[in-house]
Amino acid sequence: MFPRLIKSTLILFAVFAVVWVATIAWWQSINRMPTTTDIVTHLVLMPAGMVAAYVVIKRALDGIRTNVAATSHAPATAAPGGAGNAAEGAQAEPNDPTRTWRAALLATAVRTPAGNAPDALAEAAKAGNRPGLVTLDGLPAPVFAAQIESLDIESLRTEFGARTPDLVWDDEALRALALAAEVSDELAMQATVYAPAGHDMAVPDSTVPLVATLLLPRGWPEPLQAAAGDWLRERLSQYWPAARLTLEATAARGDGDALLLLDRATQAVNRPVDGQPALRMLVAADSLIGANAVEALEQEDQLFSARCPHGRTPGEAAAGVLLGAHQPAAAETGTDRDADAQAESAPILVTRTAMARLEAPTADRGQPQLEALAQAVTQALETIAGKAEAAPEAAADTAAQSEAGPSAVAAIVTDTGVHPVRTVEIAQVVSTRFPKLDPVADLLALGLPCGYAGAAGALLPVVVAHQLALDGGRPVLALSAGDAQQRGAIAILPA
Repeated sequence: MFPRLIKSTLILFAVFAVVWVATIAWWQSINRMPTTTDIVTHLVLMPAGMVAAYVVIKRALDGIRTNVAATSHAPATAAPGGAGNAAEGAQAEPNDPTRTWRAALLATAVRTPAGNAPDALAEAAKAGNRPGLVTLDGLPAPVFAAQIESLDIESLRTEFGARTPDLVWDDEALRALALAAEVSDELAMQATVYAPAGHDMAVPDSTVPLVATLLLPRGWPEPLQAAAGDWLRERLSQYWPAARLTLEATAARGDGDALLLLDRATQAVNRPVDGQPALRMLVAADSLIGANAVEALEQEDQLFSARCPHGRTPGEAAAGVLLGAHQPAAAETGTDRDADAQAESAPILVTRTAMARLEAPTADRGQPQLEALAQAVTQALETIAGKAEAAPEAAADTAAQSEAGPSAVAAIVTDTGVHPVRTVEIAQVVSTRFPKLDPVADLLALGLPCGYAGAAGALLPVVVAHQLALDGGRPVLALSAGDAQQRGAIAILPA
């Protein structure tokens, strides 16, 4: 705020100084003795009018940039196989029978400024930790930002300089790729553990297909997407036979696209190709730690500061999930010990994503619009109720069915941060639908410790919800309200 005040003051003095010098020089050249009217008109009203015109034009241009940015937050129609098609499925009619489909959530991985483990991220959110002031190269003053300190991008800079000499890789792009690589490596190692019994790296035909999707930051041009996809595919081939590996790299069009792609992956594992199941990996990464990203937020009046409390705190993160087909065990007569062992080995389940859309982008001030988020939460709760109804009669007694609604949810994890309107929106919907939950202990806002994580933000709650469901053995909801118009909800269920 202080550098901005100095800049505005210097511009004001410069305008008055230029006008005064030019006016006085003109009067001397024509030998004119200025009157009081001349002095007021030329030395006061003229520079003041120029400053006022500058302010009006600047605000008009800022308004145009804000409208363009709000429009770009909405995911446009994507190419076949992109997040646009996933949106159609996620926003389908509630009576769609595929809405009851589930996938086994085999493994998750995360990299954030608050830690590289879901437990650490959950604790940071419970404590309400917030990013502090950070000095970034290329910026005149520190900004509030959530930065991963130990990230090294110099080796990547050298590697991509040799691989793609015609492409420009700024710090934000390299940081996002470094985070994506760490998460992908961790999930690929987990995939070798969860592969079916016939998996053998030495015999490629025996290996099940691994289909990976890499969600990159918004606005990446296609050449960068293709180069990043080729590089990550080569990296994953160290863990999986290249002949059985498929990787798609795509740039985000909205902050909720990770949930749309997760819904597409959930549907895919329930539609095996030629009857052969496949593992699905989804990795989302983004970084706004750099002068280019920070200046873009400031131009859109979206950079958090004392002057802009509704703004975003630049952050960076990567999150990933590994999905497999869910195969419910057949009902068999066995001992209690067998049943307990089977329950312990059963994977956590993820339901299909429930998505809804606001009629207009979220305002920075005023009352929130609750309909879209409430609709998404309702659809997610219906998936939990469907799980109870589909259980065997012995387990689905009256008490269990009564717990299938909001009271069954143990916690709620969101991607929201400091935005006042979205914070109130989440609080009102949660307090109305989940009156038994503690709004402090049971509602985790990951945007507080992690800042604005862009394309990766919506997937962070899924990773933390997975860990909470593992620890507590109860359903957990992951909500996304970070996008200007998209609202999403997904249930993570213990099997």
